[in-house]
Amino acid sequence: MTDPFYTSHQWHKLRSKVKAKWKANHMPCGYCGKPLDWQAKPIVDHIKPRSTHPQLALDETNLMVVHHRCNTRKYHFQENAKRPLIGADGYPIC
Repeated sequence: MTDPFYTSHQWHKLRSKVKAKWKANHMPCGYCGKPLDWQAKPIVDHIKPRSTHPQLALDETNLMVVHHRCNTRKYHFQENAKRPLIGADGYPIC
């Protein structure tokens, strides 16, 4: 199911503005610091997640442009960080 936020006019307008600013200023990926490949369609990402900071969802200062692969790595890192550590005995480490 698609999140209605990402189809809203406000998000599309702000996302375009942020991408244009980063491209004009030759700013690097917000995660890895390497140059952005604009042909590869980089992603505008929230620095502080909408889930925990909904008031910053449309705040330009809470956005950065990142490589798709960097954003995917961040997602997988966050998902893995939510899982408890498992000890050698197979039980969660508290």
